[in-house]
Amino acid sequence: MDLTPPDSAVARAAAALAAEASPPFLLNHLYRTYWYGRALVRTDLDEEAAYVAAMLHDLGLTEAFRGDSSFELVTAEHAARFLEARDWDVERIGLVERAITRHTNITPNEIPVELVVQGGAAFDVIAFPPDSIGDEVIESVETAFPRNGFKEGVLKLFFAEIEAQPDGVFAKLEESLSFSKLAEGRIDPI
Repeated sequence: MDLTPPDSAVARAAAALAAEASPPFLLNHLYRTYWYGRALVRTDLDEEAAYVAAMLHDLGLTEAFRGDSSFELVTAEHAARFLEARDWDVERIGLVERAITRHTNITPNEIPVELVVQGGAAFDVIAFPPDSIGDEVIESVETAFPRNGFKEGVLKLFFAEIEAQPDGVFAKLEESLSFSKLAEGRIDPI
């Protein structure tokens, strides 16, 4: 699988911001989210918007960007400011914001950019939907962006977010789906 990301100034800046803010286990999750999402979404889409949304979708979980409300709302706000500063039009900014705020939805998103982030993150964290991505893609992505203790690191962030935001999206996912058990039970692909 060719793992060449979109090559624009904004895409490069989003990747640089993610690298600056994220510990290695989380940074590689951002990349895996994009590549798994692209393997799931085979339709035409705004590649740059999907990549930027994937690279920024967990900023609100990082020390540098943590806020006073649920992480996906904080993240969407930071992403919007990031894109406004780069003169993106309002519609594309909204597309990225929605992809970020909706990536934790249980119901599958239908808009391709949103589905890249939602589907890619779900596959990376809990291997859902199972058997939806071929072994060759998984091996390419996991080799390029290894897990680096991802399961332990993400669960630590997950529980810290629940403690900080007891009415937030992670608390709701834990209550309704026992999300931490799904993440703990994920068998790493390689």
